[in-house]
Amino acid sequence: MVSSTSTKAARSVPHTIPVKIILPVLLSMFLFIATFFGYILPRMEEQLMERKREMILALSTSAMSSIQHYAKMADAGELSIKDAQAKAIAHLRDLRYGPENKDYFWVNDTYPRMIMHPYRPDLEGRDVTDETDPAGQKLFQDFLAAVKQDGAGYVTYHWQWQDDPNRIFSKISYVQEYKPWHWIIGTGVYVEDVHSQIAAITQNMTFFFLAVLIVIAFLSVYIILQSATVENRRRLVEISLKKSETRYRLLTETAREMILLLDQDLRVNYANTAFSKNCNYPFYMIHGTSILDILPQTKHQPFLRKIDYLNSDASDASILETYFITNERKELPIEATFARMESPEGLPTFLLTARDITDKKRAEEEARLRQEQLMQTSKMVALGTLVAGVAHEINNPISSVMLNFQVYERFWKAAQPVLDEHCERSGQIDIGGMNYQQLKERMPKLLQYSQEGVSRVKRIVGELKEFSRQHPADLREAVSLNQVVETSVGLLASFIKKATTNFSVEYDDNLPTFPGNSQRLGQVIINLLVNACQATSSTDMPISVRTWYLEESEEIILEVQDSGIGMTPELLERIKDPFFTTKRDNNGTGLGLSISDTIIRNHRGWLNFKSEPGRGTTATVRLPRYDMNEVAGRMI
Repeated sequence: MVSSTSTKAARSVPHTIPVKIILPVLLSMFLFIATFFGYILPRMEEQLMERKREMILALSTSAMSSIQHYAKMADAGELSIKDAQAKAIAHLRDLRYGPENKDYFWVNDTYPRMIMHPYRPDLEGRDVTDETDPAGQKLFQDFLAAVKQDGAGYVTYHWQWQDDPNRIFSKISYVQEYKPWHWIIGTGVYVEDVHSQIAAITQNMTFFFLAVLIVIAFLSVYIILQSATVENRRRLVEISLKKSETRYRLLTETAREMILLLDQDLRVNYANTAFSKNCNYPFYMIHGTSILDILPQTKHQPFLRKIDYLNSDASDASILETYFITNERKELPIEATFARMESPEGLPTFLLTARDITDKKRAEEEARLRQEQLMQTSKMVALGTLVAGVAHEINNPISSVMLNFQVYERFWKAAQPVLDEHCERSGQIDIGGMNYQQLKERMPKLLQYSQEGVSRVKRIVGELKEFSRQHPADLREAVSLNQVVETSVGLLASFIKKATTNFSVEYDDNLPTFPGNSQRLGQVIINLLVNACQATSSTDMPISVRTWYLEESEEIILEVQDSGIGMTPELLERIKDPFFTTKRDNNGTGLGLSISDTIIRNHRGWLNFKSEPGRGTTATVRLPRYDMNEVAGRMI
């Protein structure tokens, strides 16, 4: 049953409905009428007047063509000028147009003297210089001024109504001069014609608006009567819905899942207690907020596509994995389901039910990491086996070649005195198609270049063996980092000079020695310097090397800094991966930084890089200073 209060409220509804219905209708009609009479009619009047001007311009042009026709007959000798002018005047006197066929043309000259006027023959032949209209305007002088300035023009004045001298109205005439005869030909329209047309339109529209208002009044009375009944029914339905809402709210508030109700614009109309607890949003903070404001930017499009599928009844899974942004600006992984509903007003709403899947995501991530670790371990084992085998196969013939170079060098040194003596005794001799003196100069360089090439191959093989080695090299040498840096810079002096003219080295004079392998560390420094030189794009870009000692952590620091092209975060993450290189076209193997990182880690240190695209790269080596006995004890 409906309470008495609700019944009274329902009965009072009809008293308020007429204002709600009639006021917008009346306001709309008022705005329409005001727009019509205040804007449209004035514009129509302007356009009608403009068309009248265009009409008299066209008629005047046509009359001028007739005069030019008679003038050409006079020029051709068919008529005398006097006869031609008489025929032209007779032709213009008979020309009529307009609704009553009473609109006309007149002609006066530039004296001004009236030549022809069909309705004022009393003016013909007279001097009309001082002739005025009822308002005192010297209209013929205005005609003369208009044609003197532009050859033609419009003039507004007052004149008799066609052939009735007792009626005076405002008139707009277009006048233009036929210069060979010094004639001014004119014709015009009465402003009253335009006003009459506008008045007729206004009268018709007034009757139309009255009819529309009467129809609207009848419709409004009918709508008022119907609205009273509909309002009472609506209130009864509203009371029933409130009871249902109370029951469903109790169910949602006790649910463990997060439940949100969204309107057609995806604004949050309701959020249950579970959502407030999980995301730490009080309801007043989230109410009326777009659901997109609590979703990451990258998740907006998948969410909107899901809503579109619901609206279009397309076949699509109702589950979506996404994230809620909590009040602490953290991302909470959820698994959401959707349902489309209808509001009491008939508008679409959406029910979103979400479940926290943090534990599920953590378990999936741990499984993925374990899988990646297993794959990486398997890959590195296979890679190490392959590298060790290749290095072993190449190392034996390279060692044999290097030993043979020593034999060749001893042979050349022993054979050179014999060849010198033979050359002095027998003159110049050729060996292998080459003059002995040329061979004598080139042979040491040939042996040197060949031996350097073989040594480079052996060094690469050594790097491969170092990469595949499971145990570090001997680290018992007392190393002076300053001396290793100085030696490495000396070896690369020519390479550095070609790369930059702004190279600097800063040594810490109080740098202590530490246990390690100077040869291996020199290999690291050379790799870092070569990379810095290759990163510069012009010789004025600086490269700096610096060493210092941190007493707090007992660490020896080496820093190599360039101002070259830099690296993106994606490249920075992979530069120490084996066989990864951005210089494949320049014979890069991708082992330099990987081996360098291995060498530094074998020294129980760290190799780190900082870089930004276009702002250079800084490589930092941190080496701990260990006691020699401690290091020896660790190696036993």
